[in-house]
Amino acid sequence: MLNNLINWLISHTPLFYWTQSLWRDEAFSVWIAQDGVKEVIARTAHDFNPPLYYLILHFWMKLFGRSEIILRGLSLIFFLFLLIFIYKFSLKIFRNKNQALITLLLAAFNPMLIYYAFELRMYSLFAFFATASVYFLFTKNWFWYVVFTTLGLYTQPFMAIFAVSQIPYFYITKQVKPMVKNFILLGLLYLPWLPTLLAQFKQSGPMWMFPVDINLFNSVLGNLYTGYEGTPGGLWIIMSAISLGLILISISIFKTNQYKPVSRLILSWVFLPLALVLGISLFKPIYVNRYLIFITVGQILLVSLWFATLKTNKYRHIIIASVLIITFILNFLASDFHRKVNIRITFEQITPLLQNNDLIYAQTPLVFFESLYYSKSPAVVRLYNPYGITPPKYVGSDGMPQSVWESTYPKFPKRAFVISEDGEYKIVSTL
Repeated sequence: MLNNLINWLISHTPLFYWTQSLWRDEAFSVWIAQDGVKEVIARTAHDFNPPLYYLILHFWMKLFGRSEIILRGLSLIFFLFLLIFIYKFSLKIFRNKNQALITLLLAAFNPMLIYYAFELRMYSLFAFFATASVYFLFTKNWFWYVVFTTLGLYTQPFMAIFAVSQIPYFYITKQVKPMVKNFILLGLLYLPWLPTLLAQFKQSGPMWMFPVDINLFNSVLGNLYTGYEGTPGGLWIIMSAISLGLILISISIFKTNQYKPVSRLILSWVFLPLALVLGISLFKPIYVNRYLIFITVGQILLVSLWFATLKTNKYRHIIIASVLIITFILNFLASDFHRKVNIRITFEQITPLLQNNDLIYAQTPLVFFESLYYSKSPAVVRLYNPYGITPPKYVGSDGMPQSVWESTYPKFPKRAFVISEDGEYKIVSTL
């Protein structure tokens, strides 16, 4: 009975995110972080993200190892730090432990935040730094504001957009002088990485991001609150309804004088960076749900703020309980749609079959880094590239130099174990 319960929890709840096979981006994180500090910074310079997360991951791997659970545990720690700051921020806003606890539960059960709490990427860390930045902005602790904003800038480029969106709050609260000083200091602290950032923009080729469309505009707030990215299909109407609900909540909060000026801070937290990103995306697509994970935190505070403004206790309790229950259930419904191809089991099958001189071919660049991670001998991993086409930068082409390309299959008795994107494999050789 107990074993069945444990198996169900691991297979059909968000705990599954922690234990499932690594997917491409996660395996790419391992590749960037696995060697020396100089290599980490050099590899990051050819990526699209700054080096801080990868440097932390580098030392984490040295201390604790490379299993999926260990590696993803780092993001879980950042998520716990995020929850601490959300609770602290809520206490500052509401001065009420019960309301702060409600905010904490909204965050702890939020499907977007929970998914990235178990992903081997920088997004949980980014959400933590962004939230800490706003917390210290609100408390006017300028030293720690600069520290956490700088850490955010060295974690994810969209932190710059978030920092810019804080400018109206500085003006509303008549803190123009601290704003100027803080932004000058932030610019100086980010200056060492700025040439690299500019070079990344200059060298970037075609990207995988799609242009914004009417579905995205209508559903974007719901997408960010739930983590919805189009799978399963047909939920755009539901996401649009959630978006409408959040807009109505925002209007209600804007109209009330209660909780000023923090309500203005949270409204700008949600809407200004989103408006900037969607506006830019009309000309050059840059919108990606996870890049705006900090907005999800702002939405949670917005919902909690609305709860606090409800005057009738009876309906207030029903609404709060309903939102919490629905949010909790969403995690169980969403878990099956976040399943990754199980490359781990593919390598469990082929590893006993490998003989001396056999090679492992990633059939496409999209399965190369998983093959590197799960292979017992990464040196035998190759990229099958019969036409010699350089992969695009966004799939990590710097980790696939020509020295690992193969245009033909090996001659028997050497064999190639060819791994496809769906986790299937075949054994191939030529005569």
